[in-house]
Order: sequence, then structure tokens, then C-alpha cells
Amino acid sequence: MSPRRVAWIAVIAAILYIGIAGFVLNNFELPRMTSTAWGLVALAAAAQIAAKWFFGLLYKESVEVAGGRLKAFSAFKAALVGAGVARLIPAGGAITPVAMGWTVRDEEPGTTGAAVRTVLLNYAGLLMMSGVGLLLARPRESAQVFSVSLAVLAPFVLFAGLILMFGSGKLGSLSRYLPKFIRKRLDATVIDHLPGPESQTYIWSRLILEGAALGLVLRAFGLDVNVFQVMAAFGVAQLAGGLPGTPGGLGVTEAGLVFILSAYGFPSRQTLAPVIIYRIVSYWLPAALSFFAGGMTFLRSPEAKAVAEGD
Repeated sequence: MSPRRVAWIAVIAAILYIGIAGFVLNNFELPRMTSTAWGLVALAAAAQIAAKWFFGLLYKESVEVAGGRLKAFSAFKAALVGAGVARLIPAGGAITPVAMGWTVRDEEPGTTGAAVRTVLLNYAGLLMMSGVGLLLARPRESAQVFSVSLAVLAPFVLFAGLILMFGSGKLGSLSRYLPKFIRKRLDATVIDHLPGPESQTYIWSRLILEGAALGLVLRAFGLDVNVFQVMAAFGVAQLAGGLPGTPGGLGVTEAGLVFILSAYGFPSRQTLAPVIIYRIVSYWLPAALSFFAGGMTFLRSPEAKAVAEGD
């Protein structure tokens, strides 16, 4: 997909989102936002950016165990670009590793395999977080049926996360069964490497910070959510948003968040506004930073310099 088409998708999505957000914020009764509440929203935004830093560190570690070298800031920039691609392109999660490898290709070429490991470990942690949250989240009396149904699903989600987390350590062995042209694109950085303490630190730091961002926004709007409800809501909504269809799960993630919060007894009229604000923090902020990081990377690339010299 060309950069121009990605930009058009972003512009159209932004216009639609502004319209929907304006409708929700103008037609639903909102609690008065105090300075403390706005401070919580600002902390949520900071947590989102910090989460990308840890995602970058996981990518850096994956590159280094495969024998490469990568600066921490370069890995952070790759994490921002990868997150932006995942948000702006339908099924962008599948293209995220390629985008990350492209971002650092001048510093360390051929790191797509390491990015695949990074993305898989993140999804594994997401599944595990969702499973634990669904299993332990306390239901409210008004929504027993929904919450019990989610709890039944929890062990399967948790088991899938464990399989993916520790099965990812065999990526190098499994890659030989892939078609040759795919193996070539993934390069030699797909290796057997179990996620040890360092990997786990980066995985869970990222996921806890992103989950905390949701919890902070919900608290800012006066919703009395507990840790496990936040884990379940965050995990399930992220997984639902990762399904093919809309760019970055736009619309799907919001619906998933409203649904699962209603399953825990929070009326949808109370959750629509905080969900919109949360998605501005978790979707549009990283997308904007991704455009900036990707643009700076391109402007410094040999291709851009060649075009400039030709002019």
C-alpha cells in the first residue's frame, strides 16, 4: 500500500472519528472534568508513549540475540512506525514487522525476523493478560450471565497465550517449513530464542502501561473499575481490534470496550465518552507520532536524498 493511500485512509478515518466523537460528547451527559481528571488523561497519554519505548526495547533485544546491533532510540522509532502501520492499514498487524524492519534498515538491515518475534510475543502477552483478566474480573450483579460466559472463555485464551509465548522460542526451527520466498524475506534473524527475563520485562512493561492508560481514562470519568476488569477489557478489545476489517480496529475496538464494560455492569451511556477519549489517547496519538517518525526516517533515507539531489 502506497504512502499516499495510507495518508488518505488516515484523513478519512480522522474526519469520521471527529464527527462521531463530536456527536457522542455533545449528546451524552458527561461528568464534570476536574483538573485531576485531566491529569489522569495526561498520564494515560504518557503511559502510551512509554509503552512504545518498551516495545522498542523488546525489538532491540530480538535483533541483538540474532547477532545484530540496534540503538534504543532507533528501536523506539521503529516501534512507533510499526504501531502506526497497525493503526492505519486494515490487517496492519501483519505488515508491522516489515514496517519496523524498514525503519531501521540503514542502521541494521534485515531485521524483519526479529520484528516478527517482537510482534508475536506482544500478542502472546495480550492473550495471557486477557485470559487472567477474564478469569478474575469480578462481575456485577446486573450482568452475571455475560461475565460468567466470559469467564468460561478465559482458560482457552490463557492457554493460547502460553502456547504462543513459549512456542515462539522455536521460530527458527519452524521457519524452514515456510515457502522459500517468505523465508528469504524474514531473513536470518528468525532464530530459536525463548523469551527469558529480559524479554518478559519488556513485554509486560508495555502491556501494563497500555492497560494502565485505559484504567486511568476510565477513572478520570468516575468509573469504578478494578484491575482485572481493566485487564479483561483492554485485552479483549485489543484482540478484537486486531481482526481484519477496519484500520487498527477503528470502530471494532470501541464497540468491544463498550460491550465488555457493559458485561461488568457499566451502562453504555457512561462508557461511550471515556472510550472515545481513550481511543484518542491510544489510537490517534501513536498514529500521529508514527507519521512524524516515519516521515523523518524517509527524509533521511538515501531515496529521499537522491530525489533532492535530482531536483
